[in-house]
Amino acid sequence: MQKKYTLGILMPLLVPAFLYSQSVLHGLVSNEKEELLIGAHVYWKDTHVGAITDTSGYFDIPARPDTAILSVQYFSYPLFEASVFPGENNLWILIPGSVQLQAVEIEEQQFGNRVSTLETRNLEQIDHKELRKAPCCNLSESFETNGSVDVRYPDAVTGIREIQLLGLRGIYSQFLIENRPTMTGIAIPFGFDFIPGSWLRGIVLAKGASTVKNGNMGITGQINADLVKPDNDKPLFVNVFSSTEGRGELNIHVNRKRNAHFSQGLLMHGSLVRNRWDRNRDNFYDAPNRHQINALYRAIYDGALGCAQFNVQMLDDRRISGQIDSIPGSVSFFGVNQHNQRIESWAKFGLEGIGGKRFREIGNIAGFSWHQTEALFGSTRYWATQRSLYLQSLYQTIINNTQHKIVVAPSFQYDNISEHMQENAYHRIETSTGIMSEYTYRHPSLRIEGSDFVWVAGLRADYNNRFGWQLTPRFSAKYNLTEHAVVRISGGLGYRSPNLIAENLSLLASNRYLNFAPDLRNEAAWNYGLNYTHDFKILHRNASISLDAFRTDFIRQIVVDVDADPTVVSFYNLKGISLANSILLVAQWNVIRGLDLKIGLKWNDVRTTYANGMQRTPPLVARQRGLITLDYTTPRKKWSFNVRTHVVGRQRLPDVEKIPHEYTHGLLTESPVYWIWSGQITRRWEKIEWYAGMENISNYQQHLAVVAAREPWSPYFNGSRIWAPMMGQMLNMGVRYTPQGL
Repeated sequence: MQKKYTLGILMPLLVPAFLYSQSVLHGLVSNEKEELLIGAHVYWKDTHVGAITDTSGYFDIPARPDTAILSVQYFSYPLFEASVFPGENNLWILIPGSVQLQAVEIEEQQFGNRVSTLETRNLEQIDHKELRKAPCCNLSESFETNGSVDVRYPDAVTGIREIQLLGLRGIYSQFLIENRPTMTGIAIPFGFDFIPGSWLRGIVLAKGASTVKNGNMGITGQINADLVKPDNDKPLFVNVFSSTEGRGELNIHVNRKRNAHFSQGLLMHGSLVRNRWDRNRDNFYDAPNRHQINALYRAIYDGALGCAQFNVQMLDDRRISGQIDSIPGSVSFFGVNQHNQRIESWAKFGLEGIGGKRFREIGNIAGFSWHQTEALFGSTRYWATQRSLYLQSLYQTIINNTQHKIVVAPSFQYDNISEHMQENAYHRIETSTGIMSEYTYRHPSLRIEGSDFVWVAGLRADYNNRFGWQLTPRFSAKYNLTEHAVVRISGGLGYRSPNLIAENLSLLASNRYLNFAPDLRNEAAWNYGLNYTHDFKILHRNASISLDAFRTDFIRQIVVDVDADPTVVSFYNLKGISLANSILLVAQWNVIRGLDLKIGLKWNDVRTTYANGMQRTPPLVARQRGLITLDYTTPRKKWSFNVRTHVVGRQRLPDVEKIPHEYTHGLLTESPVYWIWSGQITRRWEKIEWYAGMENISNYQQHLAVVAAREPWSPYFNGSRIWAPMMGQMLNMGVRYTPQGL
């Protein structure tokens, strides 16, 4: 049995090794003007053996031992055929007779939020134009027009905005910056707040567990933030923002391109919130006062010797909230003061054409971070420090031809975390050393420009000093029914090392005792997914539809129980079933030129087995959600109008049966269905862009937010029971400026 098990693990390596033993025919395809033809289909006549030329016009295909006909097909060119004799292993194929087309100007209308029909994985791309349809002040606020990621409203005390993906908390998804894992451990609560919106070039959502390149985390998917780079950003960019929340922001980008290969830039961010808002009159701030100073330096080299970059980010973030004024005659005051400091540095270096082989590539990533959190919640003091190191080397090559690709990557993760809460200290050093292998097969097709069938099989093995060996198999596949319709499937196993205090920091906005069961383990779950995406036309206008269906089954999970005792939060290992089913339908249509309509509908079925043996939906998970956006841009692109509405279905709220009656008056056991409307208007000039909007136009608010607000010394005091916005209508306005033109 052991021998078969080992061979099964090595299959992604053994199959490519067998294919690599065949002889290869190398070739280059161009037209009569010696212009390289990218994406040309090259295949042996009367066979299914073929390849597609890469971005340099090259291809590799299995050689034939006899004389055979090699066919080349490319858009607007007639079919070209050439005889290839035995021993000819290097060809330059020049295709004559290109069809002369009349020059026309084509403006392609693309949706700012789209799922590609060419990608193997279920990737949803959010570009910078989509991000500007709402006041995207940081990454946590950048999903306002997105139906896949749900953002819970921040609680009144800590201001933490937590996301949900596929019906589960954001802790089960992996956060990346330009494909580098980051913001782990004690940085988890505020990680999305530490990436200013003006720094974002785009966001890629990878739904489901479908790759092992970035580690064995990401049970429900990955959120990858792509930052602006000094070589493609403006030399000077300024963004000023203000709102009636008492919020002010300033973003400045300064970039310099020294030559064709080297550029450097400095991204600076400063924000401030000052108010005494207490619209429900419970003597608690509706949102924290805060200020943040954040800066990122980037240096990038891209030349003949390879590509490299070096980055350093430094930030200081402070938040003050809790009670506004002391209660007369009381010696207890529940104030909240949070202070986060972070320094992070990372570097990348990559080479192409290793050993003279065009398709051999190697990439290296090194990252180091230091993070410190100091917080005071009433009389509870929490402080923590984390030092982390991440190293990865990635080697990529083709096997025999471009239809077969192999990636091998060893990695190392080191975390030194020290947490203190009152008199208790929690210190751990966690290391994870691993290696992954991923094999990709692409079947070339003459029906579409690319591959109609692609499957990816990956496996990684990691040794964790706390939890031992962890094997992570994952796969994904896609099949193009047509060039514009694709079906995808994915599946795989994922792991997660819990950081229980940091991940549940909002629970410290209460007087509850945290009870940790002994022998808590790591978490593990299987995730399976299906996606159908179709781009088509309605009345000659672009339209698209995307349907996702995902299921997550937990093997191990740590249950966070806030129901058994209103004065205690219990953490214990799962005994029973825990699952999440999530279905998402998103439809988009360009109704008329410049007018886009998007409708998103989501259904979640999440169940966990608690200590009493009952299966229940965790609190604050909406079973249904909906999104409607309407965006219009005038023909000259001078004006843009954006309107969006979110509908949030019923959510189970933490039990209140064991709370004394004097504290439960007005407390709900289930939240109602509610709608939130928002809108924005944008005016563009050559160098200036002005935008203004209103959040929560309908002024919907949760009025009873803090349990026992008049008695913050009570064991039943709780400020984390938030299911709707605390802030009412908010007006905002901002200006973007660059001398070089937007």
